[in-house]
Amino acid sequence: MSAGGKGSSPRPFSVDKDTFNANWDNIFRKETMQVRVQEDESKIGSCGCGRSPIGKCIGWHGLSEEAYLDRKEKYETGRVDLSGKEV
Repeated sequence: MSAGGKGSSPRPFSVDKDTFNANWDNIFRKETMQVRVQEDESKIGSCGCGRSPIGKCIGWHGLSEEAYLDRKEKYETGRVDLSGKEV
């Protein structure tokens, strides 16, 4: 058996090393990362965007402004539940 088998050499980079390092820094640089949950355990699962009517995250942060206002109005009038299903 030879030592030059499968997996013995690294894959070639598709970009030069400087570009790779710059991309890595842009993705993983800590000062640009957004922290959504505080270290306080009582805050885990709480709504960070302020859209949830119950204070816990229910995914409304992903709605467009128009869809959010529509869902909020329907929820407040009792026509839909928190997930948007008609009641």
